[in-house]
Amino acid sequence: MEKRLFSLFLCLGTLLCAVPQAWINEIHYDNIGADVDEFVEVVVADPESCSLGDLTLYMYNGYDGRPYCLECVIDFIPGERIGPYQFFTWYQGGIQNDMEGMILVYHDTLVDIIAYEGSFHGTHEPALGLLFPDVGVAETSASPAGGSIYLSGFPGDPWDYASLATPGSPNHGQVLCDVPTPVQLSHFSAETSAKSLILRWRSESELENACWRLYRNGDLLYSCRGAGTVNYPVDYVFQDKTVLKGSRYRYVLSHCDFSGRESFLDTLQAITPAGNSPSPLFKLELPFPNPCNPQSTLNLNIGIDLYLEVILYDLCGRKVLDIYRENCGSGELQIPMNFGSLPSGRYILLCRSAHQHEYQMITLLK
Repeated sequence: MEKRLFSLFLCLGTLLCAVPQAWINEIHYDNIGADVDEFVEVVVADPESCSLGDLTLYMYNGYDGRPYCLECVIDFIPGERIGPYQFFTWYQGGIQNDMEGMILVYHDTLVDIIAYEGSFHGTHEPALGLLFPDVGVAETSASPAGGSIYLSGFPGDPWDYASLATPGSPNHGQVLCDVPTPVQLSHFSAETSAKSLILRWRSESELENACWRLYRNGDLLYSCRGAGTVNYPVDYVFQDKTVLKGSRYRYVLSHCDFSGRESFLDTLQAITPAGNSPSPLFKLELPFPNPCNPQSTLNLNIGIDLYLEVILYDLCGRKVLDIYRENCGSGELQIPMNFGSLPSGRYILLCRSAHQHEYQMITLLK
């Protein structure tokens, strides 16, 4: 029933405006003791084709059907990119417990609507008279910190609960894209200097890659020639000298093949410092040993206190292992890794904080 409702809303919206395919994907709102690290995660397909500033999440009280909070998706933190699907996370304290709901709206068109701990009807716009359908799973005041309720696949598929949340990345068992991209991207990051942002990326291999395109806040900023077809790493760099102090920028990286077809690969958010001092970054070294069988170590140098995640993916972009999720202080960090349960092959290590993504390729030989 929920899948039919979602399809109906999507079809009606398409008649009115170009509605993006988007949905609410994961929520954490309640745990034992004081609630911590509450968030809502949203997935948007091909976000470059729509205005994220017009895609808004509204939070609704279940007891009176009124909205109590809202935020535009453009202000969410971008996470992983799986094919056309971009993950965005809104970390927001005070997401209410008990019977509550939320909607995604694009301009004036409903995109998604859900509730937890019961169904209810909206009494005020933009969900006036609409039914908020219960997802059928909930968190409680006895749930451990760090968990979430999440969608198992696409809208209309069942929701579930897990004790380990995955903000900014696919949920447990969630497969959104099975087709490897022609370009294997292993690194995309932004470094701040006194008067610029330096964008760096690396491809591990390229297949008929004619050119790269770099977008900033929705506009094409830079393009350069790709390597064509290669099976070795290639590094690229661009210095954005037109940024302003104390500003936030969203960069999107894509590539075009020789037929002109464009594929978007990754998104990151960068904030320039208010003064002239550079923002510290974490630096990711090559895992050692690599290839490994089955243990390896990841070494990092962390410049500031941050929350760090290290996740392992296969070459199709499917998550296969959560390696590390911790708050880290500045200094050197060594993360031991054991891949004993995995088959031999090449994998992608994603190391991620709120404003920086870095990748490394690792090979497991048994």
